[in-house]
This record gives sequence, C-alpha cells and structure tokens, in this order.
Amino acid sequence: MKANKFFAVALAALTLVACEKKEEPTEQLTITPAVAEVSVGATVQLSANMEVTWSSSDATIAGVNENGLVTGNAKGEATITAKAVKSNAVATCKITVKEGGVTPPADVPEIDVTDNSLADWDALPAEYVVSAVCPEDAAMLGLKSVKVYATAMYINILVEPNMDDITDLEWVPFHVYIDADNSDETGGYGDEFADANTDLLCESAIFCEGQPYAYNPAVFKWWGEVGADGWDWTDPSVEHDGSDFWGAIIGEGQLPVGNSQYVDGKFEIQILRELLGTVHEMNDSEFGIGFDIQQNWSSVGILPCGSATDENPNGEMAKLKVKINK
Repeated sequence: MKANKFFAVALAALTLVACEKKEEPTEQLTITPAVAEVSVGATVQLSANMEVTWSSSDATIAGVNENGLVTGNAKGEATITAKAVKSNAVATCKITVKEGGVTPPADVPEIDVTDNSLADWDALPAEYVVSAVCPEDAAMLGLKSVKVYATAMYINILVEPNMDDITDLEWVPFHVYIDADNSDETGGYGDEFADANTDLLCESAIFCEGQPYAYNPAVFKWWGEVGADGWDWTDPSVEHDGSDFWGAIIGEGQLPVGNSQYVDGKFEIQILRELLGTVHEMNDSEFGIGFDIQQNWSSVGILPCGSATDENPNGEMAKLKVKINK
C-alpha cells in the first residue's frame, strides 16, 4: 500500500514537471515562403524571422546552404527545415523541383561582373538601358551618373560616384529604392523621389575604410502606409527586440544578392530579381528604381534628379522606369 502511495506521488510530480515544461513559452519561428517551386539548376531564397540553421531532407533533390538559399538539383520534392539557434523552434518549407532551368535565351545578353571591364554595357540593346546624369546645378552632386539594365535574372546597375563630394570614405552607404510591382498602389517613401511608391530598399556601403566595397546589401521591405513619407523600418504588427536587422528581411552580408566590382571609377552591381521576389512581388515587365549615396549617413547625391529650384530645392524626380529584357 505504501509502495502504491509512493508511486502515485512520484507520478504526480513527474506529471507536474511535464506540464510545467509544456507551459514554457516557445518562439514562433516562420519561414518565408512556406511552400516554393524551383527549376533544376535554379535557386530560391528562403528567409526566417530569427537566426536558424538549415537542412534538407534530400539534398540530391534540393540542397540548402547556411543562408537558406535553396538549389534545385533534380526533379522531385524535398523538405527544407529551419531550426532556431537559440531555442528548439522548428519550421519547414516544402520545395518542389521542376525540370528545366532558368538560363536566359541566347539572344538576351547578360552583364559579366567578373571580367574587370565595362565594355559589355556598350553592346546592350538601347531600348532596355535606362540612364540618368546629375545636372551641374543639382542640390546634391554626390552621384555623377547611373545606368540600369534588367533581365529575367538580374537588375544590373552601373553607378559613378562623384569623389569631389565624398571626402570621408570610412563608410559610404549606397541605397537602391525599387518600385518592385510598378504600381503606386503599394509602397511609400517620398523623401528623395517625387513618387512615394518604394516597395524595397537595398542598403550597404560602396566604400569602406577608404576602399571600394563589395555591394551585398540588407534588403528592407516597406511596411508603412501607401504613399507615406519617411521610412518604417519594421513591421508594426510584429514585436521586435532589436536583433532583426532593424526590419531588414535579409540582413546585410547574409546573402549573395548578385555580384559587384569597381572598375574605372564606377561600380558595376548585379542584384538577383529572384531574391527580391521572395520579399515583395516583382512585376515581370517593368519596375521603378532610384538611387541615393550618403556621407556620414546624410544624403550627398540622388539619381534621378533635376536642377535645384525654389519650388523643388532637392531636384526631386520620379524613379527611373526600367523595362525587363526577357
């Protein structure tokens, strides 16, 4: 009888401990997107709302690197698992790998950002290359010129900074503002441009400690009201603890957004459209884009821009409209 009582007390204690463990709060880990398709030889970027480690149920079908970039290796299905570093939270994404690749047609030229040459820009079809030059009477002269050429895979940018207006090269931020869906019905931010329809912001430096810097930016998503000014750095519906890259969907240096190189005083930058598409829906035929360069976190150049006038002291203009060569 005493043994039975002891067993009952011990069982109750174990049950209490088990219940207490179940009541411990757990982090809500999410993967974006939760379901995805990718072609053989192509990639799709997954992101998580906290620091995680990534693994694949079958790397022969879909492999995943330490940053959540999934590569389709063979036709089939696989499950990508993200496990939180600071807790036991786990989330998964179902990946379907289809036949076929994303190699662009032979008649669509691509920019080579590894050849230390800018000659391939001269061979591009003129109807797909958009450019802007800073007027001599602009309010901010930190950017001389920019060209943009987009394909199904990349947004290619060729930007020339004005070194006479940039004297502190310790950390020189360069921003790319994108109206991803080519619509004024989404986005915001009217501080630099006449159209407040920015959906995505890419932010990193192009000079660091006096040297040209590889452009591998953080990617931010617009969270504020449509057409509003300023920048809302975080999703207002989600509680943040300061460890989320200040609202960046993709943290600076976390992911390979493309390639970049510094040639003849100009930066040649490639940004993966597929990667941006995981953050915000991308229009398949046209988008808007604008640029800003800063010194000590204050703007010293914007493009496109116009002449400074009393009515428009900063020379604000609408973003460049870029057609996609597919």
